[in-house]
Amino acid sequence: MLRPTLKADDFLVAASEPMRAVVAAVERYADGDAPVLLCGEHGTGRELVARVLHRRGPRSACRFVAVRPTFEDAPTSPSPGGCGRDDDACERARRALRAAAGGTLLVKDVSDLSATSQRTLRRAIRDRRSTDGAETFDVQVVATADLDLDRAVDAAIVSPEFYQLFAARRIDIPPLRDRAADLPELFERWIKHYAAEVGRSRPTVSSRAFARLGAYPWPGNVAELKSIARRLVVRVTRSRLEAGDVDEVLPVVAERVPLEDLAFEDMVKSKLAGLLARIDGYPVHDLYEKVLARVERPLFDLVLAHTGGNQLKAAEILGLNRNTLRKKLSGLGIEQARKRPGREDRALDGK
Repeated sequence: MLRPTLKADDFLVAASEPMRAVVAAVERYADGDAPVLLCGEHGTGRELVARVLHRRGPRSACRFVAVRPTFEDAPTSPSPGGCGRDDDACERARRALRAAAGGTLLVKDVSDLSATSQRTLRRAIRDRRSTDGAETFDVQVVATADLDLDRAVDAAIVSPEFYQLFAARRIDIPPLRDRAADLPELFERWIKHYAAEVGRSRPTVSSRAFARLGAYPWPGNVAELKSIARRLVVRVTRSRLEAGDVDEVLPVVAERVPLEDLAFEDMVKSKLAGLLARIDGYPVHDLYEKVLARVERPLFDLVLAHTGGNQLKAAEILGLNRNTLRKKLSGLGIEQARKRPGREDRALDGK
C-alpha cells in the first residue's frame, strides 16, 4: 500500500509493454464514471493504480477512500438509515459510500465481500442517478481482485450480476516478474524515497546489484521490491549498493537438491558460487587461502574424530607428514583431543 502522503504518479513506472497497456487503460477509464476492476497478484500495486486513476480523473479534488471487504475500516459519517433488515455489513458499506461522496471508493479484494455487501454496492452503483427519492451515492467505485475472481464467480462466491458491473472496465496488472524493464527505475525511486526519509544521500546501485535483482523471481511483486529497498537503505551505510548487499537481504529461492544426490565437486562448486556472490563488489586478495582453510578444517576435524585424536593415524589417512599435519592444525587453531596419547604419539614425541 502507498501512503496517502506520497504522490501515486511518482511510483507508477511504465517502461515495460505490459505496464504501458495498464497506463493506457487508466487513461481510458479515468472519467470518474463507471466502476473499474483492478485484477492482479497481491503486491502488484493495485491500490497504486487506483490512486492514479483517481488523481487523473474529474474527482481528484474529492476524497479517495480505501476500505477492506468487511468495511469495518470505513470512515464514520452521518447515517440516514435505510438498510431495513440488512445486517451491519449493509450499513458499513453505505457508510463507506457516504464517506467517499464525490470522489472514489476503493474496495479491496471483492472476492471476500459478503453477499449483503455485494447487493448494497450493486444497488448503489446501479441507482446512483435515481430520482425516486432513495438515497443515492455520487461516487466512482473501484475494486481490486486476485486472479481467481473468475473462479469465485463460477463458485457463486461473487454474484455474476455484481461482477458484470465491473467486467467491461477490467485492468489486469502484471506481476513484477513480467515487467522486468520497470524494475531498475522502480528500485531507484524507492531507494531515493527511503534515503530521503532517513536523511541521507541516495546511494548508487552497481550493475551487478541490478543483475541480482533482475534474476530474482519476486513472488511478493512490487511490495517485496519496496521492502528490499527499505532494508538496504537501513542496513548499508556506504554510498554504493553492491551485489553482495543485495544477496544479504534477498531470500534464497533456488531449488534445493538433497546433499546425497550431489557429487562432491558439485557441492564444492555450489558453496563457492554462494561465496563469490557474497563477496562481489568487495576487495578480496586471499581467496585461495580462505577456500583451502574452509575445506581443510572440516576434513581434519572429521579425520581426527575418526582416529580418536591419533595424529599419526590421521596423517597416514590424509597422506601427510605428521609434522605437516601438526603445523596445519596449529595454523587453523584446531584443538587436539584431550585424551591420553597413543603409543605411536608418545614414541614420536620422545616420551
